[in-house]
Amino acid sequence: MSLLPSHDDPRRHRLYALKRAPGLRHHGNTALLRLLSQSQDVAWARGAVLCREGEPAEGFFVLLEGELEVLRGGEPLMTLQPCAPLGLEALSSGRSAFTVRAAVDSTGLFISKDAVAGLPRAAPGAPEQPRARAEVIAFESDVPGAPLSSLIELVAKVIHRDFGDRVLLLRTASQRGTDVLVTKGADGVLRATLPPPEPGAPGLLPPSLLQRLTAEHGLHYVLLDGCGVADATLLGKTARLVPTLSARATPGHRVLPTVVVDPCRTPRESELSGQAPRPQWLPPCPLRLGMERMKRLLVDDRPLEATALRAAEEDALSRWARALTHRRVGLALSGGGVWGFYHVHLLRWLVGQGVPIDIISGSSMGSLVGAYFCANALDGKSGLEGLRRLEERAVSRQLSLAATAAILTTYSLERFVEQDLGRVCLESLPTRFLPVTTDLTRGDCVALEQGPVALAVRASGSAPGIWGPTVVPPARYVDGAFTSMVPAHVLLDAGADIIFSSNIFPFGVRHASPPRQSGLGRFLAGLNPVARALDLAASGVLLLHRSGDVESLLADVRYDIHSAEAPLLTAMEFTKARDILGRAAADASLAKRLEEMKQHWLQVKARGARAHIPRGGQQAA
Repeated sequence: MSLLPSHDDPRRHRLYALKRAPGLRHHGNTALLRLLSQSQDVAWARGAVLCREGEPAEGFFVLLEGELEVLRGGEPLMTLQPCAPLGLEALSSGRSAFTVRAAVDSTGLFISKDAVAGLPRAAPGAPEQPRARAEVIAFESDVPGAPLSSLIELVAKVIHRDFGDRVLLLRTASQRGTDVLVTKGADGVLRATLPPPEPGAPGLLPPSLLQRLTAEHGLHYVLLDGCGVADATLLGKTARLVPTLSARATPGHRVLPTVVVDPCRTPRESELSGQAPRPQWLPPCPLRLGMERMKRLLVDDRPLEATALRAAEEDALSRWARALTHRRVGLALSGGGVWGFYHVHLLRWLVGQGVPIDIISGSSMGSLVGAYFCANALDGKSGLEGLRRLEERAVSRQLSLAATAAILTTYSLERFVEQDLGRVCLESLPTRFLPVTTDLTRGDCVALEQGPVALAVRASGSAPGIWGPTVVPPARYVDGAFTSMVPAHVLLDAGADIIFSSNIFPFGVRHASPPRQSGLGRFLAGLNPVARALDLAASGVLLLHRSGDVESLLADVRYDIHSAEAPLLTAMEFTKARDILGRAAADASLAKRLEEMKQHWLQVKARGARAHIPRGGQQAA
């Protein structure tokens, strides 16, 4: 039995199952998707034995369909249901602690211990000896004049500072025969040089040396600056600087396109465009940095604080560091009219608690809130000023006037947003903003990636039947909530490693009319057109809310609002924004989910440091 709807592709189903393994939960989605790409589909006939107690453990299993019986000493212990992982803990001891056999014909995945060891950080339960090797990252640039070596130095400093990861920066030695000597700079970054195989050639990292350096120095990442690898299988990924989002199509599924955005030359005009969400192993990452200034910056082994970086530059490098180390944080914001000020509260809370936000996807009102946050989170700013401005515009009736005028033309909403945010484009934002809309000409959910932010918000919120569509030939866009109420799947395909979803449109309650005693009275009540219209409205709200619930299954932490009286009528009362903010602040369920999100981020942030803490107590057991 699948726990996700049938229209979700198997990849999402399997990712959901994999994340149930306690030892893998705090690995990022992109790292787990890579692990899935190395898995093998397996099938077991009834009575087949998967593993035997005391025998060597070659990997672990994930049950997809069927049932498995777990036995110890010949006695049954439990029966496993679909989406259950099995055997990850056995990789630590090297031997299976149980005998497992198929109770019925079953299917699943087998993931070898070598694949687990290749994760960016070995999971709890992965083999301790030999230690999992560090992830090797190469760098390339298609951006003319980009100071790649300086950028590699800076991101190495940021990875060590932000996460405590042990980073080795490798360059090519000036002559052959040089021993590989590792030194530690004042910034905490380890550095070494590789001897070239011949004069003028780049140094090559062999597998044996990588394994030795990892074991000796407890490395998490090896960054190659002008070096290569002797064996292509050693390379975890390549970060490639590209000048535009459209230039991201690069060969190889292990390429992280890093889109360089010059703050002084951001696009003011571009065509609105997007695509149906699709699987990508390493989706693009924006890097909003001025390359001319980076060329003039003195970068050596001093601490990061001595490098004279501006706040905006540190912010950009931190975002790149999270993308490189599989720590990107994404928020999926649902539609819901004035109820969207729940999103305002949660954004303020996360910023106040120091939880970074790398990607926001939103539909309808969620897109409006996301736009005001992302378009103001520029050059080191937090984005909170934009949320304050949106709140003021709501309580002063200006948002209500724009929404009313949108009955004639949704240009009023576009103009409203443009007056506050200016003519800023999606591709120039450091926080990736992906408003979703529904293209009726294709019958698809479309995540908008390029074009004016104001026009994108208009397309995402064009509620059909109330407001007119947003026509960008040949597309005919209507409200994104009709195909993706809570666009968590957009975040997964955009590279978010941690996903928080917020479904804030209450489903409401349809109160029954006083019962009619006679059959004629009940018949006439059923014909009542007003009652039928109310039934239709209540059913539509319930349908949107429940579809958002299903999509939220992809999130690591999800919030689902309780029911409320007449939510559809309240939705357009934007002057009640502060009442909704007060309600969100007093919502104990939301507070609990936000705290869970913060703790989940802290665990992902510190996973490198945890990998070197000796295990004991319950973990060891």
